[in-house]
Amino acid sequence: MKICVSLGSADINSNDIASADMVEVRTDIFDTVPENILKEGQTGLITFRDGVRKEMIPSGWMADVSDAERPDIPNTIITSHHDFDGTPDAGAIAGILNKMDGDIVKGAFSVNAIKDNVTLLDASRSIKKRHVIIGMGNLGTITRIRQKILNNEFTFAHAGKETAPGQLSLSEMESLGDDCMITGIIGSGIGYTRSPAMHNSAFSSAGINGIYLTFDTGSLDRVNEFIIDYGVRGVNITKPYKTDIIEYVDECDKISEATGAVNTVVNDNGKLRGYNTDVHGIKEAFRMNSVNADGMRALILGSGGAARSCAYFLSENGCDATITGRNMNEVKKIASEFSVIPREGTSVAVKGYDVIINCTPLNRNNERSEYPVKIEQIDPQQIVFDMVYGETHLYDIASERECKIIRGEDMLAHQGIRSFELFTSKNISFETMRCAI
Repeated sequence: MKICVSLGSADINSNDIASADMVEVRTDIFDTVPENILKEGQTGLITFRDGVRKEMIPSGWMADVSDAERPDIPNTIITSHHDFDGTPDAGAIAGILNKMDGDIVKGAFSVNAIKDNVTLLDASRSIKKRHVIIGMGNLGTITRIRQKILNNEFTFAHAGKETAPGQLSLSEMESLGDDCMITGIIGSGIGYTRSPAMHNSAFSSAGINGIYLTFDTGSLDRVNEFIIDYGVRGVNITKPYKTDIIEYVDECDKISEATGAVNTVVNDNGKLRGYNTDVHGIKEAFRMNSVNADGMRALILGSGGAARSCAYFLSENGCDATITGRNMNEVKKIASEFSVIPREGTSVAVKGYDVIINCTPLNRNNERSEYPVKIEQIDPQQIVFDMVYGETHLYDIASERECKIIRGEDMLAHQGIRSFELFTSKNISFETMRCAI
């Protein structure tokens, strides 16, 4: 991996960046090129974002300019194109970069969906010049790591503050290298997720050179190509894609088939295998909290993939379960598949159940009235299992009433242990996962 470290602030010590191959100084951050910033063997790159000033370009340094203003100088020139709105199709990207007049051409595009990363890879195969092609934003971080796959001349990291969205630090990039294991989580509206902290802690504990990324996307389009072509070892799947992902995998394990929900996908040399580790997480969360689910009267709130896994677990344990939610079509579908009773929330007497299990994504940002039932009716004798981790309105009420509470963090950690094992074939302790949440 050839790394260009971008200086994000003026107080960077040259010794801190001595291991980088290249050093970038940007004119929107620096008025002049810092003296003695380069060590022997390093290449300097001055990047203009506010008009080229020839007198600022040191001898022997490369210059990064917009594709419309190549200066008449003997330096190596990188001509750049930025699209801060999105990612055009592959043909358009290749056409733009192939027409640019530079010794190296660079394109940076905002990645808004997983398919945009695949588009960048497609485009890279049609660019005839030496190039750097990068996806901006957290969804595009993978393009910075997989330099070889994109056939990029070099990649970027930052020292000090990040200088572009989705950058990793120099130390992070150097520790990872080209061939690190990449895993992650795919969902929509998942900026809150603690899975990266949990899995990255596990990578460190197990001594594995890997990183777990967040892929927050509004669509699963081309997700199978993304996983395979970028060499992603595996991903967790969360809302709202636990059922939709099934059409993109080659095969599912028995529990995934039974629940109709996949929350873990493993890339087995190009064959995508779907698993459900949520059921394992639910089972272990009950066990570690000394709650025996056998024969309980249970109320499930929600109608997504988590509710499916919960309905399966309860039916396997002979529970008398009822399910309710705002999407009654999905509620009825789950009820018919798992022999649980569907009910409109307004007709549910909350006090009639031993355990209340929240499978909705509702948290403190939502109103209490958005729960499908009146959670104020919970009484101290009931058990509350809130799959949403962190403190929620449901958690608040259960705590006030001194109910026995099964935390979503426990379930998350246990399903994460199983997912990590599928990704790496390594066992990791519960404490490693749980303490990182």
